[in-house]
Amino acid sequence: MRKKLVVTLLAASMMGSMLAGCGGGTSGEEGKESSKKGDTIKVMCVGTEAETYIDAYNSIAEKFSENNEYGVDVEIEFYENEQYKTKLTTLMASNAVPDIFYTWELSYLQPFVEGGKVVDITSYLEEDKEWKDSFAEGALDLLSFDGKNYGVPTQKSLCVMFYNKQIFEENAVEVPTTYEEFLEVCQTLKDNGVTPMALCGADAWIPAQFVQQIAGGMAGDQLFKDICAGEEKWNNETHVKAAEEVKEMADKGYFQDGYIGMGPEESTDLFMNGKTAMYFQGAWDADKVAKSSVGENVGAFVLPAYDAQYNNISVGSVNTSFAVSKNCKNVDAAVAFLKYWTSQESEEMLLYENGRIPAGNYPIDETKLSPLMSDVLNISNTQVGLTPWWDRQFGAGEGVEFNNTCASVLGGEDAKTAFDSLQQFAEDNADR
Repeated sequence: MRKKLVVTLLAASMMGSMLAGCGGGTSGEEGKESSKKGDTIKVMCVGTEAETYIDAYNSIAEKFSENNEYGVDVEIEFYENEQYKTKLTTLMASNAVPDIFYTWELSYLQPFVEGGKVVDITSYLEEDKEWKDSFAEGALDLLSFDGKNYGVPTQKSLCVMFYNKQIFEENAVEVPTTYEEFLEVCQTLKDNGVTPMALCGADAWIPAQFVQQIAGGMAGDQLFKDICAGEEKWNNETHVKAAEEVKEMADKGYFQDGYIGMGPEESTDLFMNGKTAMYFQGAWDADKVAKSSVGENVGAFVLPAYDAQYNNISVGSVNTSFAVSKNCKNVDAAVAFLKYWTSQESEEMLLYENGRIPAGNYPIDETKLSPLMSDVLNISNTQVGLTPWWDRQFGAGEGVEFNNTCASVLGGEDAKTAFDSLQQFAEDNADR
């Protein structure tokens, strides 16, 4: 029986060092073969041409390839998010995964670990304490199973509400400080002929993260902990009410026309072209938004909690994690590349040039941050709790079904009925 992981990230430990001032391991049983010049380390990663970080990721690979003791070259192949998930699952089943693969944490990675598809890199971390200690507290735990580590995160992220400052000013609305004010802002914008928010309905995890954020604002992170511990059901009153809240927003016209079938890039483009006033997404989109046509006018705020006592509890976790495949012929070289990717040099470049929040405890020069990234980091540092996305916490089981449930509610299914079905799914698969 698969052991469920129970992890709630506390912002104090994960984010507290964000604005503070301020050797390679060679052990392990696998990958000890010496490299020959011309050997290639292949990496699978999520990304499309629309992402501004693609060049930066390739730059990291190129710099490592130019000067590493193993004489290897690193090549990264990029795939669209949903395409990647399908591709990786197929390659795992056929034992054809390349040397390094992008992964989400917790229960997404767990079945690959249990299937013997991933290299245990614990010894590398233990032999290089400086590298191990460079990660934010708790970050490595999300990629560890039974006390062994199987991956490293390269960044952290959390959900924020991006907003167009110019549209807000033109419509005489301000950043809301309460949930009631947030709804008033949406209604005012709608009354003025402005679409309040862009939302992708085609990828179920996107509306699901909005539902999860609102649920956290209704019951705090205790709801998350209780579900993980099996002490609360999926069809609890909070989940049902949160989904109904989002559906009511949709019915009032707070999202763009046709959102239910719109893909992520198309919906994001609406916001970046000034067609909507707000856009709820992971902070990983900050750089892309900042470099868009409306970038100078974009800020970010944390969605106020439905119940004010639960303010500053957001959906968030580590992000852009990588693991080494058991197929890797040179684990030493692969780990060395991951060590370079998570070095201060690389992490600073990704932060200042691409808006990626480091997973490491590195000092940050606020003068090098864009105004939008300053907003994002200020939000990050005010968080009192972070709860990972449900599909990361519970993987392809209840996690993905939670996403589908939220999408079905937006599609017109009764929220209570939909979440009853999710709870039944969880009970039917309790022993898997």
